[in-house]
Amino acid sequence: MKEFIRAVCFIGGCLFFIPFIIVYAGGYHSEDLLQKITIQNEAEKNEAADPTFIDKEKLIGILAKEIPYSYEYETVKAQAVIIRTYLGRRMLGIQNKGELDGYTQEEMKELWGENYDSIYKTYEEAAEDTGNEMIFYNNEPIEALYHQSSGGRTRAAKDVYSVDIPYLQGVQSAGDNITKQVEVKKGEMIAKLKESYPDIIVDERIIENQIQIIEKDEAEYIKSIQIGNEIIKGEDFKKLLGLPSSNFKIFKKENSLIFDIKGAGHGVGLSQNGANELAKTGKTYKDMINYYYTDVTIENYVYKK
Repeated sequence: MKEFIRAVCFIGGCLFFIPFIIVYAGGYHSEDLLQKITIQNEAEKNEAADPTFIDKEKLIGILAKEIPYSYEYETVKAQAVIIRTYLGRRMLGIQNKGELDGYTQEEMKELWGENYDSIYKTYEEAAEDTGNEMIFYNNEPIEALYHQSSGGRTRAAKDVYSVDIPYLQGVQSAGDNITKQVEVKKGEMIAKLKESYPDIIVDERIIENQIQIIEKDEAEYIKSIQIGNEIIKGEDFKKLLGLPSSNFKIFKKENSLIFDIKGAGHGVGLSQNGANELAKTGKTYKDMINYYYTDVTIENYVYKK
């Protein structure tokens, strides 16, 4: 078991270095994924290291918002460890601008109605059954990125954020095959493009001939795409059109373009749908975490002065 003081010492050592760039995703609800991590000052750090450790009600509220209760119980437990790891990083003094927001008790009661007690119990037990477990790499809680679904393979962080993070490498995600088709009118797409790229040169009549995929990563997500005279990052284009993911193919349909999309989210870290498929084969939450995050450990973390 890693003692709290070891982690604090590790983070204290980081104060001697220039703050680094790393990534965190607030699940698939947040698209602002690349954040600059800064170390809080000593007073904030001491306040963050609360001996009560993680507030269970806060964890449950976030858990309920981030993953469906209908998923396999082992998958929900995996998500509980991921959320606790995120909260633990903050308590250790690592500040992230993209804080996760969970449901309040009132929101959960309104959302679930007469099923509130049974659904809440599922999340509560997932939190309790995983104790104070968090995910570590080199004695530090990781940035446990996750997404709703990949296109059959997850992505390495370096392919999305240009930052090579050892524990965020791409892996096969069998059975992870959520797909969706989105139709976008050519005129609507051009209007959005011109709003974000005023100097773009495109012709609505032949726009399908002015689109070229420049680069894909190993997981088949688009890293860059050229439209007219502009080269756009795949993730930026996805956000521009509100597409579920940047893993897509494009087809023409009269005055529209059809985007045939695989997956949902950025594709980095644990795939919730893929993990759920693993759970159906008998894999535990620890199996899922160790599969989607490379060379990590899962440890019951206890605060000590």
